[in-house]
Amino acid sequence: MKNLAIITGASGGLGKAFTKYLIDEVDEVWAIGRNREKLNSLKETFGVKIRDYSVDLSNTANLEIIKRELNKEEYSIKYLVNNAGSGRMARSTDFSAQDIESHINTHNTSMAVLCNICIPYMKKGSHIINVASQSAFQPVAYINLYAASKAFCCSYSRALNMELKERGIVVTVACPGWIKTDLLQTEMNGHKIKFPHLAEPDDVAVKTIRDAKKGRDISVYSAYVKMMQFFSKFYPHKWIMRVWLRSVKKYIE
Repeated sequence: MKNLAIITGASGGLGKAFTKYLIDEVDEVWAIGRNREKLNSLKETFGVKIRDYSVDLSNTANLEIIKRELNKEEYSIKYLVNNAGSGRMARSTDFSAQDIESHINTHNTSMAVLCNICIPYMKKGSHIINVASQSAFQPVAYINLYAASKAFCCSYSRALNMELKERGIVVTVACPGWIKTDLLQTEMNGHKIKFPHLAEPDDVAVKTIRDAKKGRDISVYSAYVKMMQFFSKFYPHKWIMRVWLRSVKKYIE
């Protein structure tokens, strides 16, 4: 029986970091991503343990390929990492119906569907890691859709952890702040966007895996993000949102 790690958004940034730190713990890593060129590069970097799947998670029907592949042999899934996602700063009214559907499917629907596909192949000691964000802690204007989808991810993951506790499967939701990746929006309306306390993907991946192994249902990277989590618990969200609005006003106007 082969031990697997299944990682979405595996070909770059945080997903690539998860691949790097989990590949020695399993027989194969099933790397799921949209960019064929990046998937090929991932395979060149990490070798024969990588099985790559070019899958667009904005259409949940595409996950049937993973379901079919799992039925071909005897597999045990040691890690499922739901990391795929993207986002941009904009007014909510700037998103088309297709943008909204694609975003929610990628961040939420596909995550939940893939969990249900993989759980039957998991046993005691297996881990599900769902990547949310600091933005899950409170509403965030101008990244409204992104923050709301991460709030869903956080709530869903912590509840799922309770459901799977008797089976010995740990679900951990990762809530990092801004991470240095190619997907990070760097400019808007002629202004260079400044992100506080940018984290390295490797550092976030290592912290998340460590917390998952400790059985924690949430992993919060960095003292700065923990401070923001504290504020979101004990201060009115309207206050926090006003501070955020002042910091992004020049990008939106």
